[in-house]
Amino acid sequence: MLEKTHHIKDHSYVIRKIIFQRSFKFYFFSHFLFMFFNASEGIESSLAERKLLKIIELEKKFFHSNLTIQPNKKELSRKAQDLVGAYDAYLAENPSDTNALILYGKFLNKVGQESHAIGFFLRADELNPKIAVVKQQIGNFLVEDNKPLDALPFFSSAIEIDPTVPEYHFHMGNFLHLFSQEISNSGILGKKSVESFAHDCFRQAAKLKSNSFEFRLRFAQSFFDFADADYALALKEWENLKIDFKPSLSKSELDYIKLCKARIMLELNQKDKATALINEVSTRSLVNSKNVLLKLIKEKLKSDKVHIEEKNPKKTGFFKPLLQDPHLARLKKVTEKLREENLIKQLDIDKIQVLQDTNGHLKLIVNQHQ
Repeated sequence: MLEKTHHIKDHSYVIRKIIFQRSFKFYFFSHFLFMFFNASEGIESSLAERKLLKIIELEKKFFHSNLTIQPNKKELSRKAQDLVGAYDAYLAENPSDTNALILYGKFLNKVGQESHAIGFFLRADELNPKIAVVKQQIGNFLVEDNKPLDALPFFSSAIEIDPTVPEYHFHMGNFLHLFSQEISNSGILGKKSVESFAHDCFRQAAKLKSNSFEFRLRFAQSFFDFADADYALALKEWENLKIDFKPSLSKSELDYIKLCKARIMLELNQKDKATALINEVSTRSLVNSKNVLLKLIKEKLKSDKVHIEEKNPKKTGFFKPLLQDPHLARLKKVTEKLREENLIKQLDIDKIQVLQDTNGHLKLIVNQHQ
């Protein structure tokens, strides 16, 4: 039985949480809309579907208002009230429409009403527990609520439900990397297992989306986070990264790749090759990193700890056991608790107002003093 998750209030946790949230919020909103519209193509829409499509168009117009030079606060608030009213009315007639529940939850998340959004995601999960994006959103809410250990099985379930989506693997890798200390301290997985799991997630993401520089780069970087990394494979991955994306890379990006390759070469005891590669780097912002590596070469008297072995590629073996781990019984317990705490709460439409934050994003607030 896992210990109860404690709220972590230190500054580093907040920073990690922000980094993690920013990494996938937009993708899952656009990805779900893409799936919804694809499902509607080529078939005669029902009356309910046409109503929902109208609400989606209304939502698009609402966020488009954000692009105007001087958005009218009263007008934005009226549009927000109309949109919330439309979703509420639709769900009153179609309470089991998982698409509408997810879309409404997404909208509420986007306007800063996460505490209201979670109720709709939980309702969608209750109706259909095999929707990957819903598991991802519940996990996201738990990270926001400073409960990363509770979030883990939901992210795992998203991958198990739809392993073909590279973003699920990518964000699981980031999650494991950012919260590795909490996970290893809890006893769910040991430190090496977390490292291996994260590395395998980045590998799978890069494999599924090999045309993404971001995903391929993160996989290559993950070799530095993994104590038992195959350095020969790492060197090959960095070289392939340069070859595949060279036409679109800047001088500084190419120099960064050279330094990373040199660092791997040091692990492989290829000091002469590493030195030559480091000396090719001329980007000013990388001078400190360049000097650190040159210093490492001078201090490296022995390399007998480096073992280069030809190994048959093997799966890490950590992913499947985690999905079957008895700790994942926690998923049901956490879900039930969330449902008790977050019964769907209706917003008081007449008290809804819209504000614009310093970044220009629209935020919905409920004025209790109105």
